[in-house]
Amino acid sequence: MEWTSIFKNTLFFLLRFLLAVILFIVAFAVGAMLGYSVLGDGADPMEVFNPDLWEHILNFILN
Repeated sequence: MEWTSIFKNTLFFLLRFLLAVILFIVAFAVGAMLGYSVLGDGADPMEVFNPDLWEHILNFILN
């Protein structure tokens, strides 16, 4: 194999991996927003990014 093909294959692998990670993060954020606003108390979906909310959730789970 030539170095160019190895570099090309490695680059494509890294780009696919990065795309998968980004899609996972987006899916998690959208799922958390829908779960909090639709299935939860119907509040503002952007409130799911409030650090106080996550502190409350973690305190509820861990204590």
